[in-house]
Amino acid sequence: MKRFAVRPVPLAVACGIGSAAFLSTGVQAAGFSLIEHGASGLGNAYAGAGAVAADGSTIFFNPAGIVELENSQFAGAFHLLDSNTDFTDEGSTTALALGGDELSGPDTASPGTTVLLPNLYYVNKVDERLSWGVGFGIPFGSSTEYDHDWKGRYITTKSGITVYDINPALGYRVNEQISVGLGLSVQVLTAELESAIDSGAACLGVASQGSSFTTTDCVNAGLTPNRQEVDSYGEVTGESVAGSFNLGLQYSPIDTLRIGVAYRHGVDHELDGEGDFTVNPQLQATLDSNDPAASTPEAAALAAGLFRDTDASAEVDLPSTFSISGAWQAYDRLQLLADITWTGWSSLHEIRVTYDNPVQPDTETLQEWEDVMRYSFGVNYDLNSKMRLRGGVAYDEEAIPGPYRRTPRIPGNDRTWIALGLGYQATGNLSFDVGFTHLMLDETPIDNTHEESPGGPVLRGTYDSSVDILSAQINWKFK
Repeated sequence: MKRFAVRPVPLAVACGIGSAAFLSTGVQAAGFSLIEHGASGLGNAYAGAGAVAADGSTIFFNPAGIVELENSQFAGAFHLLDSNTDFTDEGSTTALALGGDELSGPDTASPGTTVLLPNLYYVNKVDERLSWGVGFGIPFGSSTEYDHDWKGRYITTKSGITVYDINPALGYRVNEQISVGLGLSVQVLTAELESAIDSGAACLGVASQGSSFTTTDCVNAGLTPNRQEVDSYGEVTGESVAGSFNLGLQYSPIDTLRIGVAYRHGVDHELDGEGDFTVNPQLQATLDSNDPAASTPEAAALAAGLFRDTDASAEVDLPSTFSISGAWQAYDRLQLLADITWTGWSSLHEIRVTYDNPVQPDTETLQEWEDVMRYSFGVNYDLNSKMRLRGGVAYDEEAIPGPYRRTPRIPGNDRTWIALGLGYQATGNLSFDVGFTHLMLDETPIDNTHEESPGGPVLRGTYDSSVDILSAQINWKFK
């Protein structure tokens, strides 16, 4: 039997609930952004989205564009996102404080998921100079779910984040060349985080603080580190409501060219939620056996208070974006589109989850994400008066600075978009749009052995990921 040294085990290592709380895998766009707002734009990889004003989705991309729309209109879209993600282990270990042994579990994992995203938009054209509208979409979100025995289970087993955004907007035409727009956003963020807790590490951690039970008692109870059979589990859920705004301008220097400039302000979310625990019976019995009179005050408090359901809170600062778009009508049937978008992901410096339970260690993860750029180019070609073909490509930079800051909740990397789409004008009032996009991600290493990486389990391996997106939209013009 392996012997375990009687030495202090950092409580954040022994008793933490994973890391990067409230965040989850985002392979659709930089970080965990979701740019899927409207099926018509998807067919162009959202090139020129802030300039074309194709339908009500311009509320999101550039509210100045709603005054360019013909008549009052409604648009509703759905996006089916299929994330294909495979992890291959390359030497993951327990925390150095626990010996740095190889983590138990399979050498591969597949956390990809399939989700459905909705968009709804309504625009009311007051007159030729003034329009207002309201949009609904999900600008941030993702989800992952791993098997409970995978090697990274002490970091995450399940994650989910969804940001619902209601965006009323106003557009005004200043003159024949310039229009401006303003939008307000009300966001509701919901989040879910689950991970396994190493019951053996927790038992040894409390014992090393001076409890009446010893490390030998932990071992005799089967509570040794890295044993999946005796794992406990922690789940954190939370939600937040916050507001923001977006601004836009469109400028047409000549009849065939339109330039769009748009800004969306970042949102600071303060989440309130709960931490819920399912404690392994052997661990709970060992903690309950502690004699406070024969323990240090620290150990007595830990044995009595660890892994109790408690309220929790966290702050998540979502980024601002700034984009410049162009749409050029090269000739009657051909339109060329382009877009450059900056996203300020440096707002996400760290994530800290604080528990009301004073003996439950905070969960803190240093992110140090970076600002990123997205570049896209697209074309529209009108086959006839009823049918439009679309195509586009995009290159999307990743905000995570490197393998040492990457976590299995967000194993993102730079990605390339290849997009195709079709628009069909069924009647004077009714039209449909469909689009398909394939996202290719660079091979994504993860290696938390950097000196500034978290002090918990070390995950080392490679992710191979791709995403397929299928979108459909219906549009109705009121005449």
